[in-house]
Amino acid sequence: MSAGGLIVKGTLAVRAQPTAARIGAIILAGGRGSRMGGDIPKPLRMLAGRPLIAHVLDRLADLDPVVINAQDDGTFDAFGDGVAPDLRPGFEGPLAGIEAGLAWHAHDAEEDAASHVIVVPSDTPFLPQTLKDRLLAEATPTEIVVARHGGRLHPTVALWPVALLSTLSQWLDDERPRALRAFLDHAGYRTVPFGDGTDAAPDDPFFNINTLDDLSRAEDRFG
Repeated sequence: MSAGGLIVKGTLAVRAQPTAARIGAIILAGGRGSRMGGDIPKPLRMLAGRPLIAHVLDRLADLDPVVINAQDDGTFDAFGDGVAPDLRPGFEGPLAGIEAGLAWHAHDAEEDAASHVIVVPSDTPFLPQTLKDRLLAEATPTEIVVARHGGRLHPTVALWPVALLSTLSQWLDDERPRALRAFLDHAGYRTVPFGDGTDAAPDDPFFNINTLDDLSRAEDRFG
C-alpha cells in the first residue's frame, strides 16, 4: 500500500521513486539579466574561458534530455537538447519558464520520457555534484523537492514532477501570483538541505551570478 508518497512494506516505509529511466532538466535562461548590462545574454557571458551556461550543463551531465527555456531565436541552439520559449506573451517570470519546459518534456516522443525534471537557473555554475541523487532521494509523484542551503530556500533549484504541468498552467491562467514561492505553497513541496549550514560561505554551491562583480568572484573560484 502507499500513503503520502510512501510505499509501505510491512512495517518498513520506503519513499516512492520515479519509475522513468530518464530524469530530464530545464535550464531557466529567459531572464532579462539587466544588472549585467551590455548586449550579451547573461548565460553566454564567459566564465573561465567558457559560456556561463556551459558550466551549468556540466553539472547536469547525467540528466537527459535538457531543455533551455529561452527565446527560440537561435541564441541557445548549441546548448542542451532543445529550446522551449515561454508559452505566454510578455515576461511572466520563472513560473512561465517552468511551464514551457514542463510542456516540452510532456510532449517528448520518447517512450521513456522523463517523469520528473530538475529545474535550475542558467547563472549557477557551482551546483552540487550530488544534486540529482539528493533531490531524487526525496521524490514523490506529486510534490516539488526544493534545495535548501544554510537555512535559505532556493526555489529555482528543484525537482518537479512533469505531471504538475496542468496544475501550473491553471495557476497561471487564473492570474494567480507569479512568485515561485506562492506556487510551491499551493502545490506542496519538501526540502533537501545541502552544505554545512553557512549560506555565506565562499563555496556556496548555489551562488548565482547577477552582476559583473559576481562574475569576477566566480572567476576567482576557478583560480
